[in-house]
Amino acid sequence: MSRNQLEEYIRSESLDSRNVFFTTHVKQQMKTRHITMACVLSTLKLGRIKRTPEPNTMHGTLECRMEHFSAGHNVAVIVAISDDDPTLILVTAMYT
Repeated sequence: MSRNQLEEYIRSESLDSRNVFFTTHVKQQMKTRHITMACVLSTLKLGRIKRTPEPNTMHGTLECRMEHFSAGHNVAVIVAISDDDPTLILVTAMYT
């Protein structure tokens, strides 16, 4: 998929929160960094992929960094996607 296709896929899948899985790690990072669930979801729905997505061969996923200006901060969310599972797996969230 192209970068634009990946963005559209992430945006469309994130419209239904049942398609978004928050790992323990992302929850911990959100708490530590004071990033709200609303900011993360906004980043998924409106963000852009500015860096080249990277394959994670250990998990068989493609990791995309979605970035968006939300609640006065530049927020980035790493999203792992797989051909085998339509769920968006959130790996981590950070301020950029």
